[in-house]
Amino acid sequence: MSVSLRYTGASLGYDAPVVSDVSLEVRPGEVLGLIGPNGAGKTTLVRAVSGGARLFSGAVTVGDRPVGDYSRIELARLVAVLPQTTPSTFAFTALQFVEMGRHAHVSRFGDLRAADHAAVGHAMELTGTMGLSGRRVDELSGGDLQRLTLAQALAQEPSVLLLDEPTSHLDLNHRLQVLDVVRTLADGGLAVLAVFHDLDMAARYSDRLAVVSDGGLPVQGTPAEVLTRETLHDLFGVAAVIGTDPVTGSVQVLPIMRSQVRERAVTRGRVLVISGSGSGAAMMRRLTLEGFEVSCGALSTLDTDGAVASALGLELREIEPFVAMTADDTTAVTAKAVSVDAVVILATPFGPDNLGNLRAIVGAGVADRTVLVGALTPELDFSRGEAAELWNSLVLTGARECADARDTVRVLEEVLGR
Repeated sequence: MSVSLRYTGASLGYDAPVVSDVSLEVRPGEVLGLIGPNGAGKTTLVRAVSGGARLFSGAVTVGDRPVGDYSRIELARLVAVLPQTTPSTFAFTALQFVEMGRHAHVSRFGDLRAADHAAVGHAMELTGTMGLSGRRVDELSGGDLQRLTLAQALAQEPSVLLLDEPTSHLDLNHRLQVLDVVRTLADGGLAVLAVFHDLDMAARYSDRLAVVSDGGLPVQGTPAEVLTRETLHDLFGVAAVIGTDPVTGSVQVLPIMRSQVRERAVTRGRVLVISGSGSGAAMMRRLTLEGFEVSCGALSTLDTDGAVASALGLELREIEPFVAMTADDTTAVTAKAVSVDAVVILATPFGPDNLGNLRAIVGAGVADRTVLVGALTPELDFSRGEAAELWNSLVLTGARECADARDTVRVLEEVLGR
């Protein structure tokens, strides 16, 4: 039986509303993920379906009926819940524990029928818990018990599945196993509402996401629509790079740093970073954390360094990917180099498209306050030797050299005379 779960103008909570006037529909055949900061009301939305949270106004319906109109047995035939914390257990075997999921399908004192045994066996096979059948539940690890609790929920053969942090106790292998099972069941017609803290997993397995924040649902949409740099800043106070998982094609979130750190007062001077192809990402972050005001040379935002600089809100000269820097680009970088307190250049693949960065620093005449990090090996020089010549000219005119990023802050302090 395929049914939807709907919240219509619902205000939900306990002694007082936690979320107010929220509207949301979870349709058969989809996974809808709830994301948001701790305490925002994600669990409250889940509990409201099973009666664990109070409905102050509006409606919560399963199918065409308000959840309050169902008896507990009727509701259990349609809705199953995997709670955030596993239930207290007694000395049941794992098999007996999963069989409890068939409670709504048998009479109070009835025995399990063949169909019930089949449902239990299928649920344990799906969750990889068949091997635990004879084990006592109170002796199992938290991860095994969580998988077993999911098996119990699936044994109900529900139409709606509610998951509150379904992988919180699981190792990576079992995390993928559980979410693969949930995704397969949703593809088969199950309506799934799941609370996630892992944003990458939420993006990979959800059809849609809803943000729970400030007492409501301010943003709903596909993972690509919801997981934006702006939303993550507003929601979690985090600067992040948003990319694409190269294997699954799903949205990928790479947190860089807390926004409060990025926004604190600068105390240690202004530094221009010249880099590319990912060589400067860690340096940008490190210098920002150390209290420097960081800016960047000419970069494409499709470059890893460009994406990180944009996520951190750093000033940069944006250029087209795989297109040579123009004279204006070089002039802009030269002017920036003259205005800052120090320049950090990382050993980077230099070619026709970004060689203007090196030309700009040499032309600015700031070698005495330039730090070169790493070695510009022939493998990094795609400019027929010009990059090496420019690099060496900086060394000969006073640039300081560092073997790696670890020493850069120390050398910068020496260059700045602090």
